[in-house]
Amino acid sequence: MVSSYTGGEVAVVKQTSAHTAKPNGTMFFAIAMAMVGAMMFGLDQGNFGVVSVFEDFESHWCDRNFGDKAHCHGELVKENKEWDGGFILWGGTLITFGAAAGALTLGPVMMNKLGRRRSIGIGGFICCMGCLLASYLSFGSIPVFYVGRFITGFGVGVACLVLPVYNSECSTPSIRGLTGSFFQLNVAVGSLVATLICTFYKNWAFGMFLPGLAGAILALASFFLPESPRWMMASTGDYEKGKEELQKIREGNVDIEAEEMWEEIQAEKNMTEVSYTGLFEERNLRKRVLIACGLVMAQQLTGVNAFLSYSGVIFGKCGFDDPIQVTLVFNLWMILFVILGLVLIDSKYGGRRSQLLAATAIMGPPLVVASMGLQMAWNPLIVAAMVCIYGGGFQLAWGMVPWIYPSEIFSMLEKEKALSIAVFVNYMFNALIVYITPVLMNWSITGTFYVFAILNIGCGLFVWTFVVETKGIALELTPALFDSSNHKGEDSDSDDSDSEDSD
Repeated sequence: MVSSYTGGEVAVVKQTSAHTAKPNGTMFFAIAMAMVGAMMFGLDQGNFGVVSVFEDFESHWCDRNFGDKAHCHGELVKENKEWDGGFILWGGTLITFGAAAGALTLGPVMMNKLGRRRSIGIGGFICCMGCLLASYLSFGSIPVFYVGRFITGFGVGVACLVLPVYNSECSTPSIRGLTGSFFQLNVAVGSLVATLICTFYKNWAFGMFLPGLAGAILALASFFLPESPRWMMASTGDYEKGKEELQKIREGNVDIEAEEMWEEIQAEKNMTEVSYTGLFEERNLRKRVLIACGLVMAQQLTGVNAFLSYSGVIFGKCGFDDPIQVTLVFNLWMILFVILGLVLIDSKYGGRRSQLLAATAIMGPPLVVASMGLQMAWNPLIVAAMVCIYGGGFQLAWGMVPWIYPSEIFSMLEKEKALSIAVFVNYMFNALIVYITPVLMNWSITGTFYVFAILNIGCGLFVWTFVVETKGIALELTPALFDSSNHKGEDSDSDDSDSEDSD
């Protein structure tokens, strides 16, 4: 407690974890290792589009099942609808359906019953097993390959549901956005690493197994990670056990932060965990659920996964002789902007809401210019530059904030069900975008650019209207931000939000 003299009165300011919580090296290491789970998804984003055009992949799968050599290799393979519009399409989308299923079914149950740490490791193990089935243990069976792709996604969905929760419950309020940004950084790095490996080592089975390698590392690492202190207190009812876990990831005295956690958990002790239907009964909670779902929907409607999944095709139609090299440059550029967003997210210059609005302003105009460039046959470098600016804008905020924000706005009793719905919606819309993008591109590449430019305007309006800033606010205080629209558009100041004055 600290006090100050104010003309006859002594104002007593209550110290909170926003002021006292100090991270240590173990916290950063634990969150960084856990975020390898996000790399599983990034590796799959980068590997499948490249592996699917490997000569040995086409020989192994297409020659045996979908036509002769003439229709399974070279230019004619693009006209093979059973292959391109069937096998490849399902191979690309089953992982997202699996991720949606994992996040909605097994993920919330394990996260609640087994804890955050174990659930992350189990998600990695499931992903590894799925990758084995889709690669070395598929034995030329299409059903086994499909099952393997679904299970791969299932493991990714379980892990990616828990990762933002683990970060939000282990990180300090002052850098929660920074550490949460490790999620998108790992996705971007995974995509780049997969593209690099698959470019220089053209073995389809190894390429398909890449996410499984990350899953195996995650499963092993989970045995050595500290558990979420909040979950430990809530699940065991033991203050000291939770405080012990908290001390592992903090520098100095943790009494104030531990007491805040304990008070919140005790306040919720006689309450029952919110059901799926209960998420929509109370106005404040319903609003937060709809904002979380709207935010992840908007992330997909920005169109970035269309450009990531079909960047080679897009750059090829722009006139580049080697679109894979351009894709590598594109991925490197994206990582630079992830790092920029990571630096800004908790600084006085950034924040969740402000960065989303800035990113939307950056993303829309380049898509319009790129469309005009394609229509008027401008230099391909102009179109590529516009796509890179668009991608950089995405990574500045839209790539990371929709994973950070939902994990910040729900209480312990709400977050398992609420986040499972949000992650489910995320992956379902991901699958939708991956599915409709080829249809849009067959209709018109320039039209596709215009469609996503318009959708970005809608995403910006959603953020402007509904998203409240949560930067620097303790998790226990964020739900109250949505009781009033007065906070809209204001950067939250933890010093103001976390202090109480008394006579």
